[in-house]
Amino acid sequence: MQLSTVLLLLAVGAAGGFTAGLFGVGGGLVIVPTLYFLWRHDPVLGPDVMHHAVATSLACIVISAATSTWTHWRAGRLAPDMMVALGASVSMGSVLAVWASAHAPTQWLKLGFGLFALCTCVSLLRSRQSPPRSRVLRNPELWATGSLIGHVSTLLGVSGGALVVPYLLFRGIDMRRAVVVSSQVAIPVSVIGSLGMALTGPDKPWTWGYVHWPAWLAIGSVSVYFAHRGAQISQTLDKRKLQLWFAGFLAMVALHMLTG
Repeated sequence: MQLSTVLLLLAVGAAGGFTAGLFGVGGGLVIVPTLYFLWRHDPVLGPDVMHHAVATSLACIVISAATSTWTHWRAGRLAPDMMVALGASVSMGSVLAVWASAHAPTQWLKLGFGLFALCTCVSLLRSRQSPPRSRVLRNPELWATGSLIGHVSTLLGVSGGALVVPYLLFRGIDMRRAVVVSSQVAIPVSVIGSLGMALTGPDKPWTWGYVHWPAWLAIGSVSVYFAHRGAQISQTLDKRKLQLWFAGFLAMVALHMLTG
């Protein structure tokens, strides 16, 4: 790879890691669109460029999500009460999405990614804070919601945070706690999704299935530090400011994907 490409991937790793820690989104909302526009004219990856961007993003999220979760664990912020049902259900949804992703055209994935980011942004901006409906989330609801989140997140190459955070806010969970739960959910989604797409995708130069391993190494090498810093900062920001930053971030991603 050219030096300019390596430097760009390092910058993506820094941005993706920081947003992963700050918002609990794993970094996929930065990594996927950047890799798509970097590779869209590549003669080898071109036909399956979105698949490679999604799979590589999921592999990178394994690192950033584990780092963010470790930071929250050291600070005693983990939320084990939700994780049995959510963790198992998102895993089930991710397994189903691995099969579906192999049959989805690149343009469908790109359009779906942009609309997904846009809808999530609008939902966060509609009100200052959704009214608390129930702080006790029961297992049937968590299983149903987690399965959907795992499926959609794996298809789009994101960690689930862009769905988990708005969902928990809607159910009356504090923004900072939603970020912590989102970081935990990202681990099973990213592990299952990246391994599945690596094993089912075609092998090309510099790839393992759909995972582009040089890009994974470059992005992952710097995401650890920035995910740690983002996780620390997420717990000191004003809750409403954190929510607005997240919405603005999603708006830029949606514009990037829908107009490119």
